[in-house]
Amino acid sequence: MNRVLKVWNATESIAIGLLLIVALGISLFDMFARIIAPKWVTGFSEELVVYVVVWALFIAISKLTYENAHVRADLIVQMLPQRGRRISEIICCLIGLVFGAVMIQFSYLAAFEAWEYGDLSTSSLRMPLWIFYMCLPIGFLLVVLRYLIKIWFLCFKFTPALLERRESELK
Repeated sequence: MNRVLKVWNATESIAIGLLLIVALGISLFDMFARIIAPKWVTGFSEELVVYVVVWALFIAISKLTYENAHVRADLIVQMLPQRGRRISEIICCLIGLVFGAVMIQFSYLAAFEAWEYGDLSTSSLRMPLWIFYMCLPIGFLLVVLRYLIKIWFLCFKFTPALLERRESELK
């Protein structure tokens, strides 16, 4: 399991990094094209950058879930004894799991509807919007899988390190 998680984390990190590099490259190209050769300006680079960054963001929420790095109010939870924190973490994971499952369902329906109706972006890019919308169900599917793994570890392979704010490795 540890090997799978290491590969998963590395793959996500690489994908996020590559997507952000692509977004930066598109932005830089458009910026320099406006100065050097205005005829090369695409007119849709801003839209494409937004799409790429949003895809990176929804892949990153999986990694944030793994590292316990989501914004959360846990002041009172941190004052509980270890058993109370463990139970609290399991409850939070179950809530996150339900939320993620609901988001998968509704975001998939939105993406499917965009595909079914042939929705396109309004810019000159005319990108099919289902490609953009699919970042939601894919991102939340990754989050749901992370929560399932966390619940399994919290219930069956518990170590105090699982309750750390940012865990470096599940054991």
